[in-house]
Amino acid sequence: MWYVIQTTSGEEQACLGVCRAKMNPSLYREMFVPLYIDKMHFRKQWHDVKKVLFPGYFFVDDIDEVAKELSHIDRLTKVLRNAEMVAPIRKEEQAFLQGMMNEEHIVECSKGFIIGDRVCITEGPLRNHYGFIRKVDRHRRIAKLEINFFGRMTPVEVGLEIVARLTEEQFEKLKKDRLETYECAGEKSIRIKSGVFAGMQGILLNTNEKKDEWRVRIELFEHPTEVVFSREEIEVS
Repeated sequence: MWYVIQTTSGEEQACLGVCRAKMNPSLYREMFVPLYIDKMHFRKQWHDVKKVLFPGYFFVDDIDEVAKELSHIDRLTKVLRNAEMVAPIRKEEQAFLQGMMNEEHIVECSKGFIIGDRVCITEGPLRNHYGFIRKVDRHRRIAKLEINFFGRMTPVEVGLEIVARLTEEQFEKLKKDRLETYECAGEKSIRIKSGVFAGMQGILLNTNEKKDEWRVRIELFEHPTEVVFSREEIEVS
């Protein structure tokens, strides 16, 4: 179970470092600041920059002894409570975060494109959570989400790179053109059964059965596009 500790916004990592330095590591298994990868352009290149997912907060997986030690920390720290009780975040909230973050508690940048008013995620943690997207900022390469967290609807930003934007008509024509020119060339071919790419063909690149991720190359735009599917979305030839 994960508990939330509040601190000063902008000092999450510094406060985390102080807590780790002053506390016996046997008091907890995990103490971390959830982060996300933001794509930022400087020095004429795009760079991956880690940013805090929830400004002003960090997480710990055990609270009883940790809460006692927090009183000795010379920085603002406060355990979030449900009324008067110290309580972990809800199971569904933790499951959502675990599905979004990697083992280092970082939300990687997702990729996708826009068809009309729809956002289509081709890979990354947003693939299974695109329903939470409220706005896409293509210039900043950011998706703005709204999730039920900390007992309220909470705005969150995560990285999202939009490869292209198409109208519904352009996308349907693109799919038709690619179907007419598709060649397998001896590689393992798959057919997409459902979703926005239904009816298209592709080449199976690799699989991660533990995560139910099947990476497929599709001839979609001017260059091959890699898309991640679940097993039930595809049919392997």
